Amino acid sequence: MQKHAIVQHITRFFWPWHGARRQPPTSARRLVGLWLFALAFGAGFTALGWDDVDGSFLMALLLLFHLVDDISDGVRHRWPAALAAIAALWSATRFTNAALPDSLDNAWAQSIAAAVGFTLGLAVSAAVTRLPERRPRRPADGHDTGFGGEDSR
Repeated sequence: MQKHAIVQHITRFFWPWHGARRQPPTSARRLVGLWLFALAFGAGFTALGWDDVDGSFLMALLLLFHLVDDISDGVRHRWPAALAAIAALWSATRFTNAALPDSLDNAWAQSIAAAVGFTLGLAVSAAVTRLPERRPRRPADGHDTGFGGEDSR
């Protein structure tokens, strides 16, 4: 019985059950709070200079936690938003890191690049989850769609 419950939780993570209502996207206030927290958190760990924990890694991890939270809540367009956010995080971090001058300390350069990637990834995720849901178009009453049915004969 317990095995079946675990399978149900895993299945609901990927596909919501039939008739489940979509949760609204994360509020703008919460997104701004997460953004400020992640930037302060990453800068703080970079300033401390710990070799084991990098501020850029923590910012990326916070974005992943946010994406998993949206996925588990069943937010509309959650999977495309997660993929687009990860792609934006990775590419913006790479491009920013390559564009920064070599005079910067390596830890600070990585932290700045991660902050740019985190910001762009969070913005992309927020934008995609706020896209309207696509609804199938229904023909007006009495109009022939041209596919199957009695009207097409």
